[in-house]
Amino acid sequence: MEDVTWYERGDGGQLIQQVRAESATFANPGWTLSGAEQFDVAAADTSRTETMLVGEGLTIAQIELDSVDADAQGFFELGDSIDAYEAVGRRTSELRAKWWHKLSGPLSAFLMPLLGAVAAFGLARSGQLFLRAIIGMALGFAYFVVDNAALAMGSFGGYPPFLAAWAPFFLFALIGETVLIRTEE
Repeated sequence: MEDVTWYERGDGGQLIQQVRAESATFANPGWTLSGAEQFDVAAADTSRTETMLVGEGLTIAQIELDSVDADAQGFFELGDSIDAYEAVGRRTSELRAKWWHKLSGPLSAFLMPLLGAVAAFGLARSGQLFLRAIIGMALGFAYFVVDNAALAMGSFGGYPPFLAAWAPFFLFALIGETVLIRTEE
């Protein structure tokens, strides 16, 4: 293989080291990377080495498993892909977070009217239409920012996949409900 990137992760799934290499060959056990450049995350340091051995438990069958585009697969198909990855011992937290997000993501259609309700309710009594509209739009925008950040954190092991997919939805549902109740006179 050519132009290979190897990610070493810790026990909790945190990224420890990234290695980019010109080529990789199967060494049985492991893979020999040639022309490797290592980046150590903890030290924020880069170094070069001619050859290095990585992935001693990694087989050719695991490498040949197709990559999965979680956004292009349906809910059940993605579940089958996750099962196939787990069967060969590959990490599935990113796929599992996207799998959960296939359930929580569409619910944002129900969340947006709640976040925008701050502009609609209380309008006739208190005025301040512009301020209420800005607050509603800011809450809607903040939801998508937090949702994408949580999915990114779930992808590299910062959050558990279930929490990464569902926490933004429930957080903003509570915020929307609280703002709605507090702005009612």
